[in-house]
Amino acid sequence: MGRAIQKHLRDFIAIIALVVLALFIGGYILSNQRFYLPGWVPILGSDFFELKGEFQTAQSVMPGQGQTVDIAGVPVGDVKSVELKDGRAVVTMTVKKKYADDIYKDASMLLRPKTGLNDMIVELTPGTQAAGTAPDGYTVPIRSTLPNVNLDEFFSAFDRDTRDYLKLLLAGGGQGLKGQGRNLSAVLRRFEPTNRDIKLVTVEVAKRRKNLARLVHSFQELATELGKHDKELAEWVDSTSAVFGSFASQEQNLREIIRLLPGALESTNAALVSADNVARDLGPATRDLLPGAKAFASSSRASQKFFREVVTPIKKQIRPFARDAQPTAKVLRPATENLAAITPDLRKTFDVLNYFLNEWAYNPPGQAEGFLFYTLWGAHIAASLYSNQDAHASVQRGLILTTCRSLQVLQNVTKVDPQLATIIELTNLPTSC
Repeated sequence: MGRAIQKHLRDFIAIIALVVLALFIGGYILSNQRFYLPGWVPILGSDFFELKGEFQTAQSVMPGQGQTVDIAGVPVGDVKSVELKDGRAVVTMTVKKKYADDIYKDASMLLRPKTGLNDMIVELTPGTQAAGTAPDGYTVPIRSTLPNVNLDEFFSAFDRDTRDYLKLLLAGGGQGLKGQGRNLSAVLRRFEPTNRDIKLVTVEVAKRRKNLARLVHSFQELATELGKHDKELAEWVDSTSAVFGSFASQEQNLREIIRLLPGALESTNAALVSADNVARDLGPATRDLLPGAKAFASSSRASQKFFREVVTPIKKQIRPFARDAQPTAKVLRPATENLAAITPDLRKTFDVLNYFLNEWAYNPPGQAEGFLFYTLWGAHIAASLYSNQDAHASVQRGLILTTCRSLQVLQNVTKVDPQLATIIELTNLPTSC
């Protein structure tokens, strides 16, 4: 065998090259014809899962003709079979396994022609994640599918007059656009920027469709609620009119307020500048107080034990005492009210008494003595003055000071008035100096 290969080496190499080229071309053709090897084939095998859809009609759906299942224009599977079940067309599709986790139970399907020859494809909308992932063999219900609409079905929805008018429109349009292909193309090209901008707006609106739906719903609820309060709205309008009327009557005052507003704003600005200065000084002061605050935290934690120990005496001793003292306090309340009434007069009295005692106890500098010294001396003399016990029994004693001239006058009085003479003689005053 080896000798034969060596003898015909060129032919052998040519045959090997043709085989490899045939395999390459065959693989390319089969790949474009969407031919897939089973999943058990290593490397080249593909896994699929089945997905079904119920349609009112599966017209022009032909399994084995390369009709695909597309998501956003990307082929993800093929149409496998079509069968009739309960009067509905059930289309079975095989979808690549790697897209299985991206298809959900609220998915929807549309049958659309790929070419003018009704070469159908199934446009699949995956749905939302909240609905849950569709299992293998899941059937999309008929309420979530739509078949292709033929042109004759579209025209059959019109009545006879409308169809006639449409024919006239198409005929007139054909005559008007005859030979104007370039101009029509130029007009359509000019629509491209507008369409591009409209697409951007539409995409943004689509992103916010939930918010728009919520807004419309909220607006509807608001309008419904307002419709139930016509009388209140009318009263509100009347009140608003009265308020605006009041504003109109105060036009001069409003002008004056507006005229004074710049000065007020300047004063406010100055106050804010001062407050800014205060804040700048307060910032460093606050930072300086931080160490003290941190130190106070430790003392506060240390005081917690004291406060916990104080709770029991307050609860079991002071609170019962306060509860028992309430009746007595109620009895004393009238007396305290009367005492409160005379408190100003008592305060004034004690102020005067305090001033008197200060003056009495004051000892001036120098040789002179204060009132307190003479008060002590007077108390000593008063003890002798008011003493009524001596050798002559109880008698009130006193000291009379007089002058010689006064004694002479008294002597003269005794000669004129006998009654006064008796009293003067009883005093036993000296008759001469």
